[in-house]
Amino acid sequence: MPSTWQPSAWGKALTSSGDWKLALHDDSVTVTIGGVAIVTALEDVEAVVVTHGLFWSQIRLEVGEWVNWFYGIRSKDAVAFERAFAAALQALQLRSSPRSAMRRPTEQR
Repeated sequence: MPSTWQPSAWGKALTSSGDWKLALHDDSVTVTIGGVAIVTALEDVEAVVVTHGLFWSQIRLEVGEWVNWFYGIRSKDAVAFERAFAAALQALQLRSSPRSAMRRPTEQR
């Protein structure tokens, strides 16, 4: 599974998607548009919506008032991003949960 996603060459040409890239890190997502990178904490991403198409899909990221659509990504890559984002968010939530929540309850006597 890649840690970066971007439009395919055909997707870029046929959807006029422009130059963009998404990259997932341990606790952040980096959005690069036209060579300008914006790093956002995973917990600040309010919504990730993937609209699946036959060949290409669209990804919408919402962070506060900032909403951006990313077009031209191959559908299988969009699915991979969607799964990877969910897994990264779940891992972050597990890491940030208090240690006491991870302990087993004591047996009642």
